[in-house]
Formats: sequence, structure tokens, C-alpha cells
Amino acid sequence: MLPAKDQDTSWHPLEQRLGWRFQHQHLLLEALTHRSYTFESHRQDQAPNERLEFLGDAILAFLSADYLFRAFPSLSEGELTDARAALVKTPTLAAFARQLRLGEYLRMGRGEQRSGGRNRDPLLAAAFEALLGAIYLDRGLDAVRQVLLPLLEEEAQRVIAAGRLKDDKSLLQELAQAHLGVTPSYRVIAEEGPAHHRRYTVEVLFGSNVAGQGEGSNKHDAEQKAAHLALEASGWL
Repeated sequence: MLPAKDQDTSWHPLEQRLGWRFQHQHLLLEALTHRSYTFESHRQDQAPNERLEFLGDAILAFLSADYLFRAFPSLSEGELTDARAALVKTPTLAAFARQLRLGEYLRMGRGEQRSGGRNRDPLLAAAFEALLGAIYLDRGLDAVRQVLLPLLEEEAQRVIAAGRLKDDKSLLQELAQAHLGVTPSYRVIAEEGPAHHRRYTVEVLFGSNVAGQGEGSNKHDAEQKAAHLALEASGWL
């Protein structure tokens, strides 16, 4: 983290956790604003964090690739790709967000909050990426690197030591083909909620047998969660 500064009580609590103050406070507020807040409050002056999420996603991809390339010179191109995918997947980013307690500081609509949005992986992961985008615009790439690298280093060591370089869908396909001679298939069994807050429920099957079920704000995340549960149920994790 960046060097600590005077912990003025007027600082936002997240700034106190980071140890420094945003020069442009509107960037921090935007990073912490879920679209449900803007939708319910009808505030046209407060943008949701989606544009910052887009920017943060690109910065995260670059910094994670740069870190892995320098820290693990023995990894092949394919292994580096798999390792980066493991570092930037939604559950990992949500875990980073929880370390910063981002869920406590998010601004969201009442409906989203009642449905458990402050602890939902996709929402937390998006907020984390938006925060990276905000830090970049406020203080530059080196500031993002100082916040991000301690998180990446710990997770990368864990992932590589455990041999978990593939995402859950890829790993499930590889193991299911090796152990069972089948290729997992996925089907959407439920799609609920309004357009701005869609939730998908997906099953993964080995042939006609359901091996796991997952839920997410998009089909990809739901499939990854279903694959993870199938890996656990099969004893492959």
C-alpha cells in the first residue's frame, strides 16, 4: 500500500485503508457507485462505475501480465496465460475487494442492497476494477501498482504452488475427459430479474447427470461457479 498520511477524520474510510487521499474525490465516489444507485435515485449528475470498471479491467490485465512475466521466468506462454486468468477471475477479484472491505462503502439501490449485493462476487469484482481505474486517473499507474501488487503476489504464489493455473471450466473439462471420458455441457435453467439486474442459473452436466449448479449476473460467471461446484463434488479440488 502507499505510505500512510495523516488520518484526517474527513477522509473517506476507504482512503484511510489505502493510506492516502484522492486528489479528485469524484473519482472515488464514481468507483463506489453501482448503477442501481443511479437508477433508483434518478441522479443524472452521478455516473455509475461501469466506465471506470472498463478502464480498470484493462489496467489489471496489463499489470498482472507484467508481474507474472517478471516474477515467474520459468513459466511458458500458455502457463502465463492460465495464471493471469486465475488472477483476474471474478472470485479472485471479489476476494481482493473483501480485503479492502469495498462492500461496506458501495453506494447501491435499496433493492440491490436487500438482495445481498454488498457481498455478491460479480458486483465486488466490478467495484474493485472500477477502483483501479479511479486510482489510475487520480494518481497514475505506479499508484495502482502499489495497491495491486501485494494482492497479486500473495494470490499468485498460492495459485501456482497449488497448480491451479486453469479456470474452473477449463479444469473441469480436462479432468472430466480424463477420468470419465465425457465433455461437460452447460444449460441455463433460470433467468430472472430486470434488465439492469439479470441473474442466471446454470447447470453443468456429465452426460445426462447434473454435476453442479451456479448462479451469476451473466452466463459466464454462472458457468464458472457451476464448474467449481462440480469440481468440488467430484473430489478434484
